[in-house]
Amino acid sequence: MNQKRLAVVLVVLLIVIAPISYVMYSYHNFNNVISPKPPKASTQYVVIYTPSAQFYALTAEQYQKLIEQGTAPPAGSKIFNITVDSYITGSPEVDLNLTIRSFYEYFTIVIGDPSVENCKDNPQLYVGDCRYRTLTVSEISGVVSNIFTTNYYIKGLEMGYDNITAKQYAFNQTWLRYRKTYLNFWTKLDIGRGKIGNPDHLVVLLIGPAEGATENRIFTPRKGVLVIEGVTDETLRAEVVFIENLIGFSWPEKRNTTE
Repeated sequence: MNQKRLAVVLVVLLIVIAPISYVMYSYHNFNNVISPKPPKASTQYVVIYTPSAQFYALTAEQYQKLIEQGTAPPAGSKIFNITVDSYITGSPEVDLNLTIRSFYEYFTIVIGDPSVENCKDNPQLYVGDCRYRTLTVSEISGVVSNIFTTNYYIKGLEMGYDNITAKQYAFNQTWLRYRKTYLNFWTKLDIGRGKIGNPDHLVVLLIGPAEGATENRIFTPRKGVLVIEGVTDETLRAEVVFIENLIGFSWPEKRNTTE
Protein backbone atom coordinates (compact mmCIF):
# COMPACT_ATOMS: atom_id res chain seq x y z
CA MET A 1 0.00 0.00 0.00
CA ASN A 2 1.52 3.29 -1.09
CA GLN A 3 1.68 6.30 1.20
CA LYS A 4 -1.15 8.14 -0.55
CA ARG A 5 -3.55 5.24 -0.15
CA LEU A 6 -2.47 4.74 3.45
CA ALA A 7 -3.14 8.39 4.17
CA VAL A 8 -6.63 8.09 2.70
CA VAL A 9 -7.36 5.02 4.83
CA LEU A 10 -6.14 6.78 7.96
CA VAL A 11 -8.31 9.82 7.24
CA VAL A 12 -11.36 7.62 6.66
CA LEU A 13 -10.72 5.72 9.88
CA LEU A 14 -10.31 8.99 11.75
CA ILE A 15 -13.58 10.33 10.36
CA VAL A 16 -15.46 7.15 11.29
CA ILE A 17 -13.81 6.13 14.55
CA ALA A 18 -13.38 9.52 16.22
CA PRO A 19 -17.12 10.35 16.39
CA ILE A 20 -17.94 6.83 17.57
CA SER A 21 -15.28 7.04 20.27
CA TYR A 22 -16.61 10.42 21.38
CA VAL A 23 -20.16 9.06 21.60
CA MET A 24 -19.01 6.02 23.58
CA TYR A 25 -16.97 8.19 25.93
CA SER A 26 -19.88 10.59 26.53
CA TYR A 27 -22.32 7.76 27.13
CA HIS A 28 -19.93 6.07 29.54
CA ASN A 29 -19.37 9.38 31.33
CA PHE A 30 -23.09 9.52 32.14
CA ASN A 31 -22.57 6.54 34.46
CA ASN A 32 -19.86 8.52 36.24
CA VAL A 33 -22.40 11.29 36.82
CA ILE A 34 -25.01 9.09 38.49
CA SER A 35 -22.43 6.85 40.20
CA PRO A 36 -19.65 9.26 41.21
CA LYS A 37 -16.70 8.63 43.48
CA PRO A 38 -17.23 8.69 47.27
CA PRO A 39 -18.68 12.05 48.42
CA LYS A 40 -16.81 14.67 50.41
CA ALA A 41 -19.53 14.55 53.07
CA SER A 42 -22.95 13.01 53.70
CA THR A 43 -25.88 13.79 55.97
CA GLN A 44 -28.58 11.30 56.91
CA TYR A 45 -32.15 12.54 57.20
CA VAL A 46 -35.49 11.06 58.14
CA VAL A 47 -38.63 12.37 56.46
CA ILE A 48 -41.94 11.59 58.14
CA TYR A 49 -45.25 11.69 56.28
CA THR A 50 -48.13 11.68 58.74
CA PRO A 51 -51.71 10.47 58.23
CA SER A 52 -52.73 14.16 58.27
CA ALA A 53 -50.72 14.61 55.04
CA GLN A 54 -47.92 16.61 56.67
CA PHE A 55 -44.20 16.20 55.95
CA TYR A 56 -41.58 16.60 58.67
CA ALA A 57 -37.81 16.41 58.17
CA LEU A 58 -35.25 15.58 60.85
CA THR A 59 -31.62 14.59 60.85
CA ALA A 60 -31.09 10.93 61.71
CA GLU A 61 -29.62 12.01 65.06
CA GLN A 62 -32.65 14.16 65.91
CA TYR A 63 -35.02 11.36 64.99
CA GLN A 64 -33.10 8.84 67.07
CA LYS A 65 -33.19 11.14 70.11
CA LEU A 66 -36.95 11.50 69.82
CA ILE A 67 -37.36 7.74 69.66
CA GLU A 68 -35.11 7.30 72.70
CA GLN A 69 -37.20 9.86 74.57
CA GLY A 70 -40.32 7.87 73.81
CA THR A 71 -41.69 10.24 71.16
CA ALA A 72 -42.75 8.25 68.13
CA PRO A 73 -44.36 9.50 64.90
CA PRO A 74 -48.17 9.31 64.78
CA ALA A 75 -49.53 5.85 64.09
CA GLY A 76 -49.76 5.18 60.38
CA SER A 77 -46.94 7.56 59.47
CA LYS A 78 -44.58 6.69 56.63
CA ILE A 79 -40.84 6.95 57.25
CA PHE A 80 -38.30 7.74 54.52
CA ASN A 81 -34.57 7.49 55.20
CA ILE A 82 -32.69 9.81 52.85
CA THR A 83 -29.00 10.52 52.33
CA VAL A 84 -27.81 13.88 50.99
CA ASP A 85 -24.29 13.71 49.56
CA SER A 86 -21.84 16.53 48.80
CA TYR A 87 -19.39 16.41 45.91
CA ILE A 88 -18.75 20.14 45.44
CA THR A 89 -18.29 22.14 48.65
CA GLY A 90 -18.19 19.48 51.35
CA SER A 91 -21.58 20.59 52.69
CA PRO A 92 -24.60 18.70 51.31
CA GLU A 93 -26.95 21.54 52.18
CA VAL A 94 -24.75 24.18 50.53
CA ASP A 95 -24.36 22.03 47.41
CA LEU A 96 -28.11 21.73 47.11
CA ASN A 97 -28.77 25.45 47.54
CA LEU A 98 -26.03 26.49 45.12
CA THR A 99 -27.18 24.03 42.48
CA ILE A 100 -30.88 24.85 42.59
CA ARG A 101 -30.76 28.59 43.26
CA SER A 102 -27.97 29.61 40.87
CA PHE A 103 -28.77 31.60 37.73
CA TYR A 104 -29.03 29.45 34.59
CA GLU A 105 -29.74 30.08 30.94
CA TYR A 106 -31.86 26.91 30.67
CA PHE A 107 -33.18 24.08 32.81
CA THR A 108 -34.27 20.55 31.92
CA ILE A 109 -36.31 18.11 33.99
CA VAL A 110 -35.52 14.49 33.10
CA ILE A 111 -38.78 12.86 34.18
CA GLY A 112 -37.48 9.31 33.93
CA ASP A 113 -37.13 6.27 31.72
CA PRO A 114 -39.15 6.33 28.46
CA SER A 115 -41.47 3.76 30.08
CA VAL A 116 -42.83 6.62 32.22
CA GLU A 117 -44.79 7.62 29.12
CA ASN A 118 -46.99 4.56 29.76
CA CYS A 119 -48.51 6.47 32.66
CA LYS A 120 -50.55 8.43 30.11
CA ASP A 121 -52.49 5.53 28.61
CA ASN A 122 -51.14 2.22 29.97
CA PRO A 123 -50.15 2.72 33.63
CA GLN A 124 -50.15 -1.04 34.20
CA LEU A 125 -47.05 -1.28 32.01
CA TYR A 126 -45.06 1.10 34.20
CA VAL A 127 -42.74 -0.52 36.75
CA GLY A 128 -43.36 2.02 39.51
CA ASP A 129 -46.33 4.05 40.72
CA CYS A 130 -47.69 6.46 38.10
CA ARG A 131 -49.54 8.58 40.64
CA TYR A 132 -46.45 9.37 42.67
CA ARG A 133 -44.21 9.80 39.62
CA THR A 134 -46.67 12.34 38.23
CA LEU A 135 -46.77 14.17 41.56
CA THR A 136 -42.97 14.14 41.73
CA VAL A 137 -42.54 15.57 38.24
CA SER A 138 -45.16 18.24 38.88
CA GLU A 139 -43.64 19.20 42.25
CA ILE A 140 -40.00 19.46 41.17
CA SER A 141 -40.96 21.24 37.94
CA GLY A 142 -42.91 23.79 39.95
CA VAL A 143 -40.09 24.34 42.44
CA VAL A 144 -37.40 24.84 39.80
CA SER A 145 -39.67 26.95 37.59
CA ASN A 146 -40.49 29.31 40.45
CA ILE A 147 -36.85 29.74 41.42
CA PHE A 148 -35.94 30.25 37.76
CA THR A 149 -38.70 32.85 37.45
CA THR A 150 -37.47 34.63 40.57
CA ASN A 151 -33.96 34.90 39.14
CA TYR A 152 -35.23 36.33 35.86
CA TYR A 153 -37.59 38.68 37.69
CA ILE A 154 -34.58 40.12 39.52
CA LYS A 155 -32.71 40.33 36.21
CA GLY A 156 -35.66 42.19 34.71
CA LEU A 157 -35.56 44.74 37.52
CA GLU A 158 -31.81 45.13 37.02
CA MET A 159 -32.48 45.79 33.33
CA GLY A 160 -34.70 48.70 34.33
CA TYR A 161 -38.14 47.11 33.91
CA ASP A 162 -40.94 48.13 36.24
CA ASN A 163 -42.46 45.53 38.56
CA ILE A 164 -45.23 44.34 36.22
CA THR A 165 -42.98 44.21 33.15
CA ALA A 166 -40.25 42.38 35.09
CA LYS A 167 -42.77 39.74 36.18
CA GLN A 168 -43.96 39.22 32.61
CA TYR A 169 -40.37 39.08 31.38
CA ALA A 170 -39.55 36.45 34.00
CA PHE A 171 -42.60 34.37 33.09
CA ASN A 172 -41.79 34.51 29.37
CA GLN A 173 -38.13 33.61 29.88
CA THR A 174 -39.03 30.65 32.09
CA TRP A 175 -41.47 29.37 29.49
CA LEU A 176 -38.89 29.69 26.71
CA ARG A 177 -35.99 28.15 28.62
CA TYR A 178 -37.73 25.14 30.20
CA ARG A 179 -37.25 21.63 28.80
CA LYS A 180 -38.74 18.28 29.80
CA THR A 181 -37.44 14.98 28.47
CA TYR A 182 -37.05 11.25 29.11
CA LEU A 183 -33.89 9.45 30.14
CA ASN A 184 -33.16 7.95 26.73
CA PHE A 185 -29.88 7.35 24.92
CA TRP A 186 -29.59 10.92 23.65
CA THR A 187 -30.32 12.45 27.04
CA LYS A 188 -27.64 10.29 28.64
CA LEU A 189 -25.27 11.38 25.88
CA ASP A 190 -26.04 15.07 26.45
CA ILE A 191 -25.50 14.75 30.20
CA GLY A 192 -22.33 12.72 29.73
CA ARG A 193 -20.75 15.26 27.38
CA GLY A 194 -21.95 18.20 29.45
CA LYS A 195 -24.31 19.74 26.91
CA ILE A 196 -26.88 19.83 29.70
CA GLY A 197 -26.02 19.77 33.36
CA ASN A 198 -23.44 22.55 33.43
CA PRO A 199 -23.08 26.07 34.91
CA ASP A 200 -25.44 27.44 32.22
CA HIS A 201 -27.96 24.62 31.95
CA LEU A 202 -29.46 22.98 35.04
CA VAL A 203 -30.62 19.39 34.71
CA VAL A 204 -32.73 17.61 37.33
CA LEU A 205 -32.55 13.84 36.99
CA LEU A 206 -35.16 11.56 38.56
CA ILE A 207 -33.97 8.02 39.28
CA GLY A 208 -36.69 5.72 40.59
CA PRO A 209 -37.67 2.05 40.31
CA ALA A 210 -38.07 2.29 36.52
CA GLU A 211 -34.50 3.62 36.24
CA GLY A 212 -32.94 1.05 38.58
CA ALA A 213 -32.65 3.07 41.80
CA THR A 214 -30.81 1.24 44.57
CA GLU A 215 -31.00 3.75 47.43
CA ASN A 216 -32.65 6.96 48.61
CA ARG A 217 -30.26 9.82 48.05
CA ILE A 218 -29.99 13.36 46.75
CA PHE A 219 -26.74 14.71 45.34
CA THR A 220 -25.14 17.17 42.94
CA PRO A 221 -22.18 15.40 41.26
CA ARG A 222 -21.18 18.60 39.46
CA LYS A 223 -22.46 22.14 39.12
CA GLY A 224 -25.70 22.19 37.19
CA VAL A 225 -26.71 18.58 37.90
CA LEU A 226 -29.20 17.53 40.58
CA VAL A 227 -29.86 13.81 40.99
CA ILE A 228 -32.86 12.65 43.02
CA GLU A 229 -32.83 8.90 43.56
CA GLY A 230 -35.50 6.89 45.37
CA VAL A 231 -36.26 3.17 45.43
CA THR A 232 -39.98 3.95 45.06
CA ASP A 233 -41.84 6.75 43.33
CA GLU A 234 -43.44 7.66 46.63
CA THR A 235 -39.94 8.15 48.04
CA LEU A 236 -39.08 10.43 45.12
CA ARG A 237 -42.08 12.59 45.99
CA ALA A 238 -40.99 12.75 49.64
CA GLU A 239 -37.47 13.69 48.57
CA VAL A 240 -38.71 16.61 46.49
CA VAL A 241 -40.77 17.94 49.40
CA PHE A 242 -37.72 17.46 51.61
CA ILE A 243 -35.61 19.51 49.17
CA GLU A 244 -38.14 22.34 49.47
CA ASN A 245 -37.73 22.21 53.24
CA LEU A 246 -33.95 22.03 53.13
CA ILE A 247 -33.46 25.03 50.81
CA GLY A 248 -36.19 27.09 52.48
CA PHE A 249 -38.43 27.19 49.43
CA SER A 250 -41.97 28.51 49.81
CA TRP A 251 -44.67 28.58 47.17
CA PRO A 252 -45.71 32.04 45.97
CA GLU A 253 -49.30 33.17 46.33
CA LYS A 254 -49.47 33.60 42.57
CA ARG A 255 -47.63 30.94 40.58
CA ASN A 256 -46.61 33.34 37.79
CA THR A 257 -44.78 35.70 40.11
CA THR A 258 -41.84 35.25 42.44
CA GLU A 259 -41.27 33.50 45.75
